[in-house]
Amino acid sequence: MSELRAEALSPIDAATLWPQLHRLDTEVIATRGGENLLVSSGLAATGITRLPKVPRTAVMGVKRGLSYRAVAAARELAGGAGWEVVSTRIARPKDDEAVTAVLGGVAREVAIREGRTLFLRYAEGSPHADALRKSGFFAYRLERMYAIRGGKSSHETPFRPATRADRGQVFRLYCRAVPEMVRRNEAPTQQEFRALIDSFDCDHEFVLDGEGSLAAWVGIGEREAYVWIDGPDGCVDAALDLVEARSSRHGTLVVAEHQPNLEHAAEERGYPALGVRLMCARRLAQVNPLKEVVAVPAESFPIPQ
Repeated sequence: MSELRAEALSPIDAATLWPQLHRLDTEVIATRGGENLLVSSGLAATGITRLPKVPRTAVMGVKRGLSYRAVAAARELAGGAGWEVVSTRIARPKDDEAVTAVLGGVAREVAIREGRTLFLRYAEGSPHADALRKSGFFAYRLERMYAIRGGKSSHETPFRPATRADRGQVFRLYCRAVPEMVRRNEAPTQQEFRALIDSFDCDHEFVLDGEGSLAAWVGIGEREAYVWIDGPDGCVDAALDLVEARSSRHGTLVVAEHQPNLEHAAEERGYPALGVRLMCARRLAQVNPLKEVVAVPAESFPIPQ
């Protein structure tokens, strides 16, 4: 049993971390965006409030003397039920003990803050996979990533921007388009579904109306695009036309393993394959401190006659 223990960074710890970041040069998990939330989370921990919007975060570190052996940052997702580990860095090329300790600390901190699920993504074949599994994370689906074909589609799209009123229908579409085994692990309730959507970092959402329900949903962020479809075959081409028209120059299409039609269409269009990553989750028990109790004399209870 490891004696290492991760602790939450205080404002003073956060201030001393930044000069040491160059030593923590091994990134354990597959980051998905250009913004390094490890830095912005630490700035938030210092108490500086006049910053761009920073989500509620937890920053944990494993110290070795005055230096850090591992650090990790997690952010709260929409609704508060889910959190996501956005950065885990270690000082050595491989340090399973430190990875397990720092992610265990993150899970403990998130449970105290009433989070129910902790998400994490990492690249397939990662040398840190064993340490991530020992930290309580299990992979429940694969995500294949494709570079979106260059050039903008000129097709007129049948999709429309999603509105707040569409949230319920989008959730029902998700329940039809995604296998039950996957839904059970990532979004069994609408509150956890909000967290899942937030983890996609979508700046724009679009929906395609079907007969009495939505036929497709497309979420497009700065770097990644996601698609759910439960409609005719033509929905796939329409969704990819929209992705090509609205994605950034270096956008990535994320295709889950249960979307063979979407994967086949992307390959037919010549989207280059970029790699595979695993979507992982760790379910957390809620931490409720015991309430104070006061001794009451037995004579105060009525005795049935």
